[in-house]
Amino acid sequence: MKKLTALVAAALAFGVSSVCVAQGAQTWPSKPIRVITPFPAGGINDTVIRVVAEKLSTALGQPIVIEQKLGADGNIGTDAVAKSAPDGYTWLASSFPLTVAPALHASLSFDPIKDFRAVALTATAPNVLVVAPQVPASTIGDFIAYAKANPGRVFYAIPANGSSAHIGTEVLKRQAGFEATQVLYKGAPAALLDVIAGRVQFMLVSSSLAAPQVKAGKLKALAVIAPKRSPLLPGVPTIVEAGYAAALVVPWFGIHVPAGTPDPIVRKINQGVAAALATPDVRARLESAGLTPAEPRAPNEVDASLQEEVLRWRQLAKQIDLSSK
Repeated sequence: MKKLTALVAAALAFGVSSVCVAQGAQTWPSKPIRVITPFPAGGINDTVIRVVAEKLSTALGQPIVIEQKLGADGNIGTDAVAKSAPDGYTWLASSFPLTVAPALHASLSFDPIKDFRAVALTATAPNVLVVAPQVPASTIGDFIAYAKANPGRVFYAIPANGSSAHIGTEVLKRQAGFEATQVLYKGAPAALLDVIAGRVQFMLVSSSLAAPQVKAGKLKALAVIAPKRSPLLPGVPTIVEAGYAAALVVPWFGIHVPAGTPDPIVRKINQGVAAALATPDVRARLESAGLTPAEPRAPNEVDASLQEEVLRWRQLAKQIDLSSK
């Protein structure tokens, strides 16, 4: 009898909980939303989420507050979202390093797949392979030949461990069969200055940062790491055109929420992002920053593609050391 009473009580509790979740989803949002970005203000991650959040805030009728939580290659802010209530009021301004984290860190306080739900992608930001003016190369083929002919004398900059510039360079080195020594910087601007000065021979960097320097003759752009040419550098071939399609590593940006967030809330955010990205002003602001607005995709489709990325980088980590040197 006691066991039956306990089962009935549990069933009632589950029913009440389900009703509360459903009611909460119907009235959501009824208070301000917090978006945690695990990378510094002024970076691309910050730029993307602010542009999209501004439009979403109006559509949802609630303020969206952007909050930076920095440290540990983005893992501190990411962990904070993973441990937040799954009620739709805490979002992660997610990006490429989320899927790389398991390949770089033997132990994580969160699982990028199990602890999160992908809501939507917001944009991609193709990198550009740039070399110092002193490097005797005008094509990617020239540069690879130069790197192979100068073992131990070619250095490349990365702005952060686990960044798309880091992983993309490692993939390119592996496919093209050349070696180079890694130099870790605190951010892309500092790294780019050393490439311009010739202290480091090359790096992958966002097209928005590269384009002004290339146009000023301070850098040479050899390939855009994207399936299509960049409108900021239309004369530069893509990595696919250059014959290195396997090195296509494109940084993405999106929104994730804690696992367990109700479906109606996830769908509402997803639809809001799609509507925001369809507006001319949002598209223009993103494109002027060298970004490509993401095409609409259902949350489960985004989840599936990011799971493939997690597997891809884990496999890469088994073949080469991805830790910073």
